[in-house]
Amino acid sequence: MVATPWTLLRLMDECENAEKASSSDEVFIPTTTIELLTSEECVSDILKERNCQNQDALKKRIYDEKCPAKIIFLILARAGKLDRIGQFLSNGFSDHHLPIELLWTREGYKFKSAKDSNWTAAPFGTGIDYNDVDYFIQKQWPFLAPIFEREFEYVLQQKIPLPLVKKGTPIVSGFSSVSEIEMHPAHVPEQTEHSMAMKKMELESEDQIKYVKKEMANVTSLRLLDHDHLVKAILACTRGQQALFFFPWAKGGDLYNFLKTNSTEGMAAIIWMLDQMVGLCSALSLLADKGYRHGDLKPANILLFPEKSGSCRLKITDVGLSKLHILATSRRLNGTTAKATTRRYSPPEFDLLFDDDGEPVEDSDDIKLSRKFDIWSLGCVFIEFLIWAKLGRQKYKEFDKSMKRDRRFWDSAREDLDIKVKERIQSLEDSIKDTPCDKAVQRILTLVLEQMLLVNSDDRTRASDIYKELKIIRDSYGECLQPRNVIDLPLGLTAEQAAESDHRQDGQGLPDGMDGTSRSAPEQSGTQNNGLSTTAVPSGNTAAMAYVSEALAPLPKRRNADGESDFATYRMYQSAKLLNQWTVSPDNEFAQKFFSKTTHPSPAYRGQLCDSCSKLRIWEPDATISGIMRDFGARASACNLCNLLYAVSQRIGLHEDHKLNCVRNGPTLNLNGHEGPPILSLFSDPAFNAHDLGSVQVGYPTLSPPESPERYRLFQEWLHVCDNEHSHRRDASPGGCAVPMPTRLIHVGESSEHLKDIKDSGFLRYLALSHCWGGSTSLSTLTSNIDKFRSEIPHEQLPLNFQEAIRVTRALEIPYLWIDSLCIIQDDPEDWRREATRMGQVFSNAYCTIAATSAATSNEGFLTPKLNSTLSATLETPGGSLLQISEFMEDCNRDVESAPLNTRGWVMQERALSRRTLHFTKTQVYWECGNGLHCERLFKLSNPQSALFADSDFPKAILKHYKGGRITLFQNLYERYSRLNFSYNSDRPVAILGLEKHLSAVLQTRGEFGVFEQYLARSLLWSRPENIFLNSITFKGDHHVPSWSWMAYEGPITYTNIPFDKVEWSTDCLLQYGEKTGTNIMRTVLKAVARDLKLDKLDMHDRVKLDEGSGFEPSNLRGVVLGKDKKRESRVQVHYVLLVTLPEDELEQAKVYVRVGVAWLLEHNIAMDGEDVVIY
Repeated sequence: MVATPWTLLRLMDECENAEKASSSDEVFIPTTTIELLTSEECVSDILKERNCQNQDALKKRIYDEKCPAKIIFLILARAGKLDRIGQFLSNGFSDHHLPIELLWTREGYKFKSAKDSNWTAAPFGTGIDYNDVDYFIQKQWPFLAPIFEREFEYVLQQKIPLPLVKKGTPIVSGFSSVSEIEMHPAHVPEQTEHSMAMKKMELESEDQIKYVKKEMANVTSLRLLDHDHLVKAILACTRGQQALFFFPWAKGGDLYNFLKTNSTEGMAAIIWMLDQMVGLCSALSLLADKGYRHGDLKPANILLFPEKSGSCRLKITDVGLSKLHILATSRRLNGTTAKATTRRYSPPEFDLLFDDDGEPVEDSDDIKLSRKFDIWSLGCVFIEFLIWAKLGRQKYKEFDKSMKRDRRFWDSAREDLDIKVKERIQSLEDSIKDTPCDKAVQRILTLVLEQMLLVNSDDRTRASDIYKELKIIRDSYGECLQPRNVIDLPLGLTAEQAAESDHRQDGQGLPDGMDGTSRSAPEQSGTQNNGLSTTAVPSGNTAAMAYVSEALAPLPKRRNADGESDFATYRMYQSAKLLNQWTVSPDNEFAQKFFSKTTHPSPAYRGQLCDSCSKLRIWEPDATISGIMRDFGARASACNLCNLLYAVSQRIGLHEDHKLNCVRNGPTLNLNGHEGPPILSLFSDPAFNAHDLGSVQVGYPTLSPPESPERYRLFQEWLHVCDNEHSHRRDASPGGCAVPMPTRLIHVGESSEHLKDIKDSGFLRYLALSHCWGGSTSLSTLTSNIDKFRSEIPHEQLPLNFQEAIRVTRALEIPYLWIDSLCIIQDDPEDWRREATRMGQVFSNAYCTIAATSAATSNEGFLTPKLNSTLSATLETPGGSLLQISEFMEDCNRDVESAPLNTRGWVMQERALSRRTLHFTKTQVYWECGNGLHCERLFKLSNPQSALFADSDFPKAILKHYKGGRITLFQNLYERYSRLNFSYNSDRPVAILGLEKHLSAVLQTRGEFGVFEQYLARSLLWSRPENIFLNSITFKGDHHVPSWSWMAYEGPITYTNIPFDKVEWSTDCLLQYGEKTGTNIMRTVLKAVARDLKLDKLDMHDRVKLDEGSGFEPSNLRGVVLGKDKKRESRVQVHYVLLVTLPEDELEQAKVYVRVGVAWLLEHNIAMDGEDVVIY
């Protein structure tokens, strides 16, 4: 039988039928249909029907594995644009780019794709007009429904459809709704329940968005809690302004509706109730033991799941979403339903967050609730359970109605806070009779009233103890009870064993220790995850990319009782003076002196302004500029300021119909207020009296030509002021000691240069070049040419960076220059080793350092800026001064900190130890000395963390800080260094030797391998960031770096954020220098007391961070306790632990261990006794 040929009409019908097959409001085309419509037969038939050119080439391109275009083919076919497919695909456009967005600017169309989140040029060929692309964008969405595989968390773009074939009527509660849904079976893994509950939260405020980001981590971690009375989430994602959580569908509904609609059956109801109470309390005990609080326990959040026996099991849902529920109540979001139901079951301390009018008395960020919050709420649930089981459904409905009026389980006279549990609840005792099950009810009621519903949260009993009491009550009346199901807990523990373990659950929170601002990288390939993951159709389309830590800013998994991560709590202890933030201020004292000594041609007056801009009074301190981007564009040709504002609006990513708002903030105009980023700079012409302009910068927005006399005069003035006013230059004999000179220097001369051996030459003034080695250096000193170079270095063979450095040295009238590749013999290992250890000394003793900051290779050059904004506008003030406005160019993070040079490992030491540095960046030159960072346009720029690099006598500036500040600074320094790049990773411990020696001397402690003896515990408590694993470095020869040093690994580190003065540091770990190893080599080791650890699966996930990933069984790990929290009444003691293990090739009796990670453990995780060990 001959198959029916495919036609375009048939393809369109198939798409339409597939969309109509879904009874949900999600319009999508399943992957099964997509596979059918992109079969070779279908594609060939339709290309032939539409007479497309180069059909064989097109088919090859459509099925290209690396650059597929199956979905593009379907979108264009459905849009009736197949005649344009060749143009769409001619420039590498593929399914990996989908979805795309379109933006019109005066420069043309800009596109944003899944492959590149920035607005860029079109990812497809030319010759396609706006209508073609706009229609393509409209038609793309139904084809992009995600396929959920083995990951758990996702980020979806707002218009991406979910693969739902059915969706029931949503049940709305507060700011969320729950619907029964059914996923298309081809879009979920096999054996996944297609029927699920979808909880949708509309994220209408920044607070909601912030807390969804935080709680995502909780929900993920809680999936490891395998308890029969906890509902485990199947999938979580954000889609635009929505947060979506998917759970198993509870066919029995929730406990609240069950109690209202089901009649009791006497003793059977009580028996079942007792069983479920024990199970619910066991689940709450496990949650508390693992450091979690539910925060919204109520019958509506307890679901019924039918079992094969015909009974139902109660399970707690919404675990991990507590902060969102509390936030909804405190902010009075979406009406009163959520507020009333949450407050009904909330303890007295929660109600005190509201005033008499029901308004929150403090910001939701400051909500502080104990984990015993849940004990009160569960007691309220038990009361309602008892009413239903003992008094019947009708009495429960009457009670429910009365509680809707009164809302709470307790009374309070707010003026004297006389709080007591409602008398009507206590009167339940009157209904109790003298049967075995009634005695059980009596004991439960007494337990609830005397141990759970207590006004003072500290008086409430822990969940584990409530569980034990309930179990005793249940078992005491065993003759009334039927056989029960066993409650399974993680790692084979029964409920009894879990509750009998030494729970530490009444604390106010547990430190995470897992640093979320390290700005972690996405999870690397190969990392195992047993959740769900996604691929769009076809695989590789990132329209529905799997959730990674960068998508929702990575945050710690654990939360403290305040609802905030402990990382945030710990940061509060850090000095606000050490924020990593740049500020801009004018440096007019220097500017006025400089312009008084030199002539600088004033730029041409650019006073062409439109009527709107002529009315602006930017010279006033509180001036503002606002307007629609499109209007600026319309006036740009006739107005210099509108032209500038339009260009700036484009650069910051505004759309044509967006409004630009900026506010005067001293010498800058900042976007959307004083706290926003600066986008425009203000200058006062030095030729005029600028007193009426306030704090604007004296000078010009334009830069002098790259090698002009004016530019070199500025460099000389910076040096002159620094020499004579700041005293930052190196003295010839500080303290009467001779300054050690480099072994060799380049004598630049007037027209030629040669190497000079420096022996007894005394003090010499020289510059040092800091540069990237990227690319071929073309010329370097070798044993074969050093004699020749002593006579003359062939200038024309030097890389461009070296030639330009020589020109700068001559222009500044300095006789000598040091360049590593010319002053160190590159093929002489002994010379290299000796000079490498002296590298810090070379830069510290240099008169000044030339930093080729913008150049990624030796041949790139650095003198000419690559970016130079020429747009400016000039306004005349009422006082006759000229105020010039230009684009803000002083982006220090871009120009200096993130520039190619400062990503290299060797350069940090060079920069830190240099007394002064001229940074040649891609926009302008920055001058860095002990007085701060200054730019060529004469602004002064300040950043507390970067100030350490400007210290002309590094690191004495650290002494201005107390102990906590000193620790923060050296930890920031090492964290930053660990993120830098090396051509040879084995250089990692060498390239920082000089810096480490200086730090040790100033801190007056011994330091080695990134560890300071005085701060030993904090130095050792480093770890990898989330989702990044370290790789150990292989060192050659007898060079050894111990396992407890981060220098032994490749990859970034972060330090545990531990509050200052809140920890008792242990003496169980000491540094031992010159310890003889098994090979008779003297090494620095740790001598410590190692203890056995008790760790389960969740502990390994939440409390342990292994340096190089998984591969260690908990039984193989031992712990060295470095410190523990000081005792506080309301907090568990967290122990800060170094994890060690015996290497596979190590003899057991030798007891020589290696570090494998760090952990944040509780007392019950750690054995009391330990033994002395050595750690290499």
